[in-house]
Amino acid sequence: MSNLKKYLILLVLGVSIFILYPPTVVILSFAQNNERVVISVSNSSFVPLTNTDANQLRVGVEYTIEDESIENEMINAVMKVYAPNGSLIRTTSIPSGFTPQSDGGVEELKTTFHDKSMQSILANITFTDVTKRTPVSNVLTVNLDLEEAPVSAGAPTPTPTSNISSLEN
Repeated sequence: MSNLKKYLILLVLGVSIFILYPPTVVILSFAQNNERVVISVSNSSFVPLTNTDANQLRVGVEYTIEDESIENEMINAVMKVYAPNGSLIRTTSIPSGFTPQSDGGVEELKTTFHDKSMQSILANITFTDVTKRTPVSNVLTVNLDLEEAPVSAGAPTPTPTSNISSLEN
């Protein structure tokens, strides 16, 4: 068999494999976006509380609705907080969920830590269905270092809240 025939056979096989099994990049470019809600950070803080021996994490999550069918559905926001070593230390959510506004909005998640030795945390936030099982948004990751305690007497001080549910792990 001549070299030309061998190269032609290899070319046909290569093209066939490329067509039948396209590279991942091509597949990903045709994938549908299944996110019904898109979230981003509006504001965030990890600060010591002055009226108790604890630190508080607060994350304001801005959202926009991508799928109009979710506008009248109850959904939830779940924040998983990790220690610097990667271990999950707390899962926080909105106790009874919320109904997203059609023009978007901001939801605030917060949780308090009585372990004052933690100097930094990582939080992954996802909007889910109301049962907290099925994601309906992208995953938002926030890395925060503990901020300095306010020194002025007139500075506003975050206070612990009881309207946020917390499941400690």
